[in-house]
Amino acid sequence: MGRRLLLVALALSAALCAGQDADEDIPEGASTLAFVFDVTGSMYDDLVQVIEGASKILETSLSRPKRPLYNFALVPFHDPEIGPVTITTDPKKFQYELRELYVQGGGDCPEMSIGAIKIALEISLPGSFIYVFTDARSKDFKLTHEVLQLIQQKQSQVVFVLTGDCDDRTHIGYKVYEEIASTSSGQVFHLDKKQVNEVLKWVEEAVQSSKVHLLSTDHFSQVSNTWQLPFDPSLKEVTVALSGPAPDIEIKNPQGKVVGPKDGLTELLHIPNSAKVVNIKEPQPGMWSVKTSSEGRHSVRISGLSTIDFRAGFSRKPTLDFKMTSSRPVQGEVIKTLPIRYYPERLPYNLWNITEFIPPNQAFFLRVTGYDRNGFLFQRVSSVSFSSIVPNAPRVLMPATTLGYYLQRGSVVCHVESLIPFTLRFSRDGRRLGEDQLFSESDSASWEIDQVTLKDEDYYECIAISTAGTGRARTFLDVSEPPPAITVGG
Repeated sequence: MGRRLLLVALALSAALCAGQDADEDIPEGASTLAFVFDVTGSMYDDLVQVIEGASKILETSLSRPKRPLYNFALVPFHDPEIGPVTITTDPKKFQYELRELYVQGGGDCPEMSIGAIKIALEISLPGSFIYVFTDARSKDFKLTHEVLQLIQQKQSQVVFVLTGDCDDRTHIGYKVYEEIASTSSGQVFHLDKKQVNEVLKWVEEAVQSSKVHLLSTDHFSQVSNTWQLPFDPSLKEVTVALSGPAPDIEIKNPQGKVVGPKDGLTELLHIPNSAKVVNIKEPQPGMWSVKTSSEGRHSVRISGLSTIDFRAGFSRKPTLDFKMTSSRPVQGEVIKTLPIRYYPERLPYNLWNITEFIPPNQAFFLRVTGYDRNGFLFQRVSSVSFSSIVPNAPRVLMPATTLGYYLQRGSVVCHVESLIPFTLRFSRDGRRLGEDQLFSESDSASWEIDQVTLKDEDYYECIAISTAGTGRARTFLDVSEPPPAITVGG
């Protein structure tokens, strides 16, 4: 399989939103706050707390000098329905629709949650905050692949606030929640019904602009880990979030001292059996140590507020146009550390290319490490994990009928769509016509006939063969007299 080129865009002075056509009315970096809410009868206590918490979230967000939220989405769901969906720029209407939700029914535990998340992603702006409130696993988990693709396209975060799981965390209907959270750098919080408001207090702080990611990791058993992370001067605050049983977080400054409340450490959330989130503002530049531990399956997310961030796009050939890149690479086999090529004279100045590499088969994060203008080390991780596109067999397109005119030049045209190299062949009655042609990507080809006669009238087949499979199509060459030529005398 051919190599693939990864294009990395990195902005050192401001967070970059390259590759998106910003609407003039939508501020750069604006996001959507989306609540995906289970409206079955057992969610009444959750709803009461969410209504109260939403009011505080909006009040805090709207009071900030730089408002991160442009609009608000509400996607209620239960089995078998999703909706009605609300998307509005008016925070009062959002709160009104939230208060108007009516919880009812129940009995069948799995719910249509994944379809509701899919709708929330579709209607939200890129880089949005999506919170899912439910006490049931998903019933429509077959939609997960589509949701993961949307997350990679939109670069949005999905956080689950679960007050139940149908008592089976081994079921695929629950495991897809973990997969969605992992891909989006979100988390899964397990709470009692009375603890929802505690998470919403943390959401008040989490919904901010200029949010960057420093570390995202998931663990499937009890373990203690220590990470060394560079905090550069642009980081105005850093948040460490751990979701899992018996969570514990210890942070040491560059001098090796454990930081506590007296040193500016704030505890945003602490639920002993489920989660812990701490925050430190204006951290001293240098190498910090973060130690986390949990007594079971858990996830760790470390984020910050900074003007330094990056976005990545994948291209099968070199390009300086971010819009020509894809949010997902074509599947490969290996991954490695790659140097960035810097061209001082290049415009746009904040666009770099890295050398070719073959993407891995499993999901992966990208990490960018470098130095700022003052020599401080910085590190950023992509906001979502990337999964490779598994190439399909070539898609071959031909018209059902191709017109050929007697004794005139004729052409049988074939178009092939393929992510990987393929061999193209024309045939008639099972006999190969001419030589096989090799193409590196999607392209068109034609079989030319110098002078069309009635003997040429027949079915023609176009066959494209790649390592992913074979695609074919056929057309009927319909030979007729040429249309009359009309000449107007002078």
